[in-house]
Amino acid sequence: MTASKDEFPEPNFSDLGVDADIQAGLRDLGYQQPLAVQRVAIPVILEGRDVSMRAKTGSGKTAAFGIPLLQRIDRRRRRPSLLVLAPTRELAAQLGTELRAIGKHRGLEVATAYGGVPVEEQKKRLQAGIDVLAATPGRLLDLSQQKAVRLADFQAVVLDEADEMLSMGFFEDVTKIMDACQGAKQVIILSASLEQDTAALVDRYTRDVIRIDLSADKLSVEGIRNIYYLIGDDLPRHHYLLHVLAVEQPHSAIVFVNTRQDAGVLTTVLAREGWRAEMISGQLPQRERERVMAAIKDQRLKLLVATDLAARGIDISHLSHVINFSLPEDPAIFLHRVGRTGRVDREGTAVSLVSGKRVHTLGVLERQFGIKFERKEFPPATEMTKLLNRARITALLEAAGQNIADGYLALAGEICSHPRGHEIVAYLLKRHADSVHDEKRSLDNRPQAEPPRRRRRRSPPRRRRR
Repeated sequence: MTASKDEFPEPNFSDLGVDADIQAGLRDLGYQQPLAVQRVAIPVILEGRDVSMRAKTGSGKTAAFGIPLLQRIDRRRRRPSLLVLAPTRELAAQLGTELRAIGKHRGLEVATAYGGVPVEEQKKRLQAGIDVLAATPGRLLDLSQQKAVRLADFQAVVLDEADEMLSMGFFEDVTKIMDACQGAKQVIILSASLEQDTAALVDRYTRDVIRIDLSADKLSVEGIRNIYYLIGDDLPRHHYLLHVLAVEQPHSAIVFVNTRQDAGVLTTVLAREGWRAEMISGQLPQRERERVMAAIKDQRLKLLVATDLAARGIDISHLSHVINFSLPEDPAIFLHRVGRTGRVDREGTAVSLVSGKRVHTLGVLERQFGIKFERKEFPPATEMTKLLNRARITALLEAAGQNIADGYLALAGEICSHPRGHEIVAYLLKRHADSVHDEKRSLDNRPQAEPPRRRRRRSPPRRRRR
């Protein structure tokens, strides 16, 4: 006899040993049943085991380690208990928000610490008393040196996106922090891949480690439709992007480019066509960066143009598309890009513009990661023109929003009824495009701050017994 699914149902949070107050926080976040990564990780972390876990961002991994670690906190200690280290400000802020929500009904105090925010504000927050701290390496070391936080107080440490942290040059900072966390009884290390440096951290700072490998490479592309358009040299590449936007009609998308210069040019082109697009770069002031991120998360912004460096740590749950304006040189970066859509059991689409010279790259990705690419063709020229015009009209209507005054509506009606009204409309569209171009050019020519110096990477540490 074959057992039905109902006879062996998937475990719920109670089955995994999650307390009622933590479950209340999960319900606030919309969780109903544990996701795959949570079903595997929660029981072993609740037991106090060290864990090395491969899982992509967006798979539910924050709750996978957050639920059991928050539940293990003893509030009677009156000292910080859990440290979560993240590579970027955005990820640290997101971690803080989610952990705060999960631990809300347990009365846990969660703080964040990262650059771009006055350090004195963060010091005051730490002095008020916390249970959990989500931080970036640089700001955490600053606070430690200023005696605002004692790293030896933490009983559990999480390195989230450890591979990203190390690739950004934080190897020395991470090892310095881990060496100072002498009181840590539990270490969780998460990454999308297990490079040499990440493996060295696992060997050095964990003991009797449980290794959870959810086939990260396969997981990174699961639920994501990968399509590509073969492009030629007959048109500039940005024209092909406009064609893709007209055909695919993304609800929201990140457009990945390989250089900051490409990001600036592309944002200007998109704005001229009426698309609500913003560029995000490492040069943006923190407040401006937060404004842009809030706009796309609140769905007031449709397109985000970004380089791989600037996009690190970004987590947008409703992202319908990722568009590779240019393929990255490193295949692993492709996984990080496309993994930003199709989050938490949602479907997503990754679109790549591929020239004839780079078709072989798709074969490499297929062999290395098991990705199945689907080739799509652009419609015939006449139909493509209709789609482009329809996309322009939609983009202009969305950009207009509620900003049209009644007086102009009356004038628009007069123009439309005029025998040469279409000529006036064409002139106004051209004038609008030119004004957007001039505005973007003046913004792009503003003096830019010097980029931060990249920390030198050290050789992997020798294994040290704990």
